[in-house]
Amino acid sequence: MNGRTRQVSRLSLQAANGALEFTRAELHRLVWSRPMTEIALQLGVRDQQVAQACDRHDIARPQPGHWQKLQYGKGVEAWPLSTDSYAAEEPVIIAGREPFSRMRDNEFAPEASRS
Repeated sequence: MNGRTRQVSRLSLQAANGALEFTRAELHRLVWSRPMTEIALQLGVRDQQVAQACDRHDIARPQPGHWQKLQYGKGVEAWPLSTDSYAAEEPVIIAGREPFSRMRDNEFAPEASRS
């Protein structure tokens, strides 16, 4: 199985609690492969969650304007994964989205507002 197949299969699988697990090396490759908003959309999480996971685990991410510079043929440099603080195979967990509910149980229920 090549690395690309493994990456795609990991992206499509979520744990029962909705969390996603990567190694630091996998997440580093992912964030340098395409914009954070696209990654977040594919994973079903917010881009801030991906960014926070990178920050917590010392994973360099592209600076603002990186993808626009690439689009226009400007030279950009991808930063290597630092292994000073954490090993490349260290697990990184990104929590999935919680189910969205507009109302809590019995909130604004007609019976409750008629007192």
